[in-house]
Amino acid sequence: MIASSSSSSNNTWYPDSGASNHVTNVSQNIQQFTPFEGPDQIHIGNGQGLHINSTGVTTFPSATNPKFQFALNNLLFVPSITKNLISVSQFSKDNSVFFEFHPSVCLVKSQDTKEILLQGLVGPDGLYQFPALLPTTSTQPVQHFKTATSPSVNTTSQKSVSFATWHSRLGHPNVDVMKLVFRNFNIQSVNNIESTFCVSCCLGKSHRLPSNFSKTVYTTSFELIFSNLWGPAPATPTCGYQYYLTFVDAHTRFTWIYLLKNKAQTLGIFKQFHTMVKNQYNQPIKALQTDWGGEYRTFTTYLNDVDYFYFEKKLFSKS
Repeated sequence: MIASSSSSSNNTWYPDSGASNHVTNVSQNIQQFTPFEGPDQIHIGNGQGLHINSTGVTTFPSATNPKFQFALNNLLFVPSITKNLISVSQFSKDNSVFFEFHPSVCLVKSQDTKEILLQGLVGPDGLYQFPALLPTTSTQPVQHFKTATSPSVNTTSQKSVSFATWHSRLGHPNVDVMKLVFRNFNIQSVNNIESTFCVSCCLGKSHRLPSNFSKTVYTTSFELIFSNLWGPAPATPTCGYQYYLTFVDAHTRFTWIYLLKNKAQTLGIFKQFHTMVKNQYNQPIKALQTDWGGEYRTFTTYLNDVDYFYFEKKLFSKS
């Protein structure tokens, strides 16, 4: 870092983009002193190394929004340095702000709201400076900006939030879990602590009545074929196939899968499957069960031409 040899006011601070730490030559600018015993030094422009006496932290209020306190963490006390330096990178990270340098002024803005929190100027020496930054002297806890490296929660005063609202926000947990969250995270703004009827919970967590097992037993292949069409695919593959058509034998559970580029190919694929069964297995398809989707309704004309099929809703069966 580079520092000038000219004298400076004790309360004037200079933003330095080349500084890795904040530095001050005034002990009153530091709170919570910790003696520094390491061999490290501060090196100035002429190459001279300056001894680090101690480290600490300090805070000072925003000039435009006094309820916010800026933090200078890892502040080094170097008695022989001539200017108070603010490390631009460390200050930005610790206080969640960013700097704007203009021809005559320097602005510090909140990363979240873009509000101007601090304004500096260009001094007679041509350096940007923040004059009259007085450290916080109150012993009361101060509010800092959130840091970029530690988790934080933004809290605001608000009216009571209903139990049902928190129940929805937290993903519909049960009452015991809700009370545990309220207790561990000190959530006070809750009314109607007892659970109310939640329609979403009833629909999402209820169970369907058990289906009766079928007593029908299929003893030979192709007595019944189940068919279903899936698609379209959520993303179009490079091969262009967006659907697939399945045929499942009820007796053997053997499954045939055909890829389709569009629904219009469904009837053609069924004709191909029907011919394959007759030629390779020498057996007719006695019944075909589907969900009666639109793609299967086009089968009507074809089935009327096949003498051993007749049409019923959701079922094509042998006469």
